[in-house]
Amino acid sequence: MKKNSIKKMLQLMSIIMLAGVVLVSCKKDDDDDPTPQPTPVEDGIYVVGAGTALADFDIKGLMKPTNNEVDQEPRAALLEIYVPLKAGAGFNIIKVAGTARTTYGPGADFALVTEFEPDEPSGKFSRGTIAETETKFTVSEDGLYHVVYDTELGIAVVAKAEWSIIGGATPNGWNDTEMITAFSENKVEYTKTELTLTPDIFKFRYTGGWKIFIDAEGTVKVNTNLGGTIDALVPGGGDIANTEYGIYTAKLSYELGVGFKASLEKTGEGEPLPEYPEAMYLVGSATAYGWDEPGTTDEALMHKIAGGGTNDGIYWKIAHLEGGEGFKVSALKWASPNLGFAEITEFDADGVEVTDADGNMAVANSGMYIVVLDLRDDMFKLSVKEAAVYGIGDAFGNWDEQSEEHKFTTGLDAKTLVSPALSVDGKVRMYAYHPWIPAWWNAEFNVFDGKIEYRNDGGDQAEVLGTVGQTVSLHFDDNTGSIQ
Repeated sequence: MKKNSIKKMLQLMSIIMLAGVVLVSCKKDDDDDPTPQPTPVEDGIYVVGAGTALADFDIKGLMKPTNNEVDQEPRAALLEIYVPLKAGAGFNIIKVAGTARTTYGPGADFALVTEFEPDEPSGKFSRGTIAETETKFTVSEDGLYHVVYDTELGIAVVAKAEWSIIGGATPNGWNDTEMITAFSENKVEYTKTELTLTPDIFKFRYTGGWKIFIDAEGTVKVNTNLGGTIDALVPGGGDIANTEYGIYTAKLSYELGVGFKASLEKTGEGEPLPEYPEAMYLVGSATAYGWDEPGTTDEALMHKIAGGGTNDGIYWKIAHLEGGEGFKVSALKWASPNLGFAEITEFDADGVEVTDADGNMAVANSGMYIVVLDLRDDMFKLSVKEAAVYGIGDAFGNWDEQSEEHKFTTGLDAKTLVSPALSVDGKVRMYAYHPWIPAWWNAEFNVFDGKIEYRNDGGDQAEVLGTVGQTVSLHFDDNTGSIQ
């Protein structure tokens, strides 16, 4: 019995020793395996590189789907990330699918953009196809960059994001107010101090643009602006409301893994704002409205210009003026300002000559004119020039400003302006041009159900669609028009 127990014990020890040899042998084989196994990473597409704080795979570098600006609807193939980049060092876009890694860099046509589509940032971004390559995307300046990749189109964008605050609430209206940048590899901050804000709307956008075209046809675009609310910024979001007039410090920051954050801190009271009349009217025997009391005829109303800020206080009106007959510009019911020849502080030296007609104003020749009144800086400045109206945008074939091929001309009726034939099926947009009006969209208008409706100091108007071969006719004296 004792011999059997000793025999069984020796057999068990032999089995244990054999198992140990096998385990050691297996471990040695594993150590000798020359193929390194990838570190487990969540599937997706990442930005990785020494030019970033993302030298290895990091969830902070995962690109995420965003909205297509065209319809502001989610597009699964359109990926983006903002990332602080250092000049020269570079990065790659790397796709992770299980244990597979695919590294992308710039394709043959990936290059700095020099000709911009409408509303694109005015510089410092590159666009083109990507390729499977170890070659890195590089930038020439430190800063926060917007990296975009559309997986269906195979096109990428790398754009420097120099953020500004913009909108009717700001001193520059819908022209950018630049912010000061503080850069680090994990976080970039933008600040504007001593900023006067009125009760109006604003947004943030970078490098003077609202969107970037991903494809040449414009079917896919990415937002380059932030809106929504100050506490919850959204790419392409709605206008942000400011409710109280005052002096503010505005801050916008982006941190890897955190995203965008913004704040507004009121630091003081603003200087008293200039006051302008709610409405100004063009009246007189030179006009279609005669000497009826200002406000009696709605069509005699002069139009404000869009944009807010320093654009407040400018009014314009296109009308047919009879040569040698008198006219004035006045607030409602002859209230101040009620401006004849003597009351004008300064006439436009580059405009047509305006003469004194028994205390009123007159031009020598009958024709279609644009009358612009500037009440800013406690002055009464007036310009009269030949009316200049242009088409722009999709239905006219391009976005060239003041293009002679898109200029309206006098129709069979001397008091009507007519466009050239539309060259493309698409959205019709048009505007009045005058050197005192800063941008084309400041004096935009369109035809709705036979009536000219003006943008004035509001936002974008509803779309109006036209077809190839149609023309636009405008009769400004009674604000009627047609597209046919």
